[in-house]
Amino acid sequence: MPEIGEMQYGYSTEGVSEYLEAIKSEALTNAKDAVKDISLIKTACDNNWEGKAKDNFKVNLQKDADHVADQFDALYNILVSEINSLNAAMANKDEELIEES
Repeated sequence: MPEIGEMQYGYSTEGVSEYLEAIKSEALTNAKDAVKDISLIKTACDNNWEGKAKDNFKVNLQKDADHVADQFDALYNILVSEINSLNAAMANKDEELIEES
């Protein structure tokens, strides 16, 4: 992550909030839904495979898909934390930039 002194542009808290909501809407909702939708794979398994191994595979695949989808939430929370940390550092720098006399 760049140091505050290396940054070239300002920062809009409102703009960042909107950006994070867009990421949450696009990445989390759409990607999570896509990852969790394993219906085509289940259908292919049902049409071409018999036995307990097939059933176990489908259960494990759903668990894995759910886990990957949950990771989107975890990664999003890390992103929000990092951006909030950056926002706090920039606000602190802004407060110290020009002292009131």
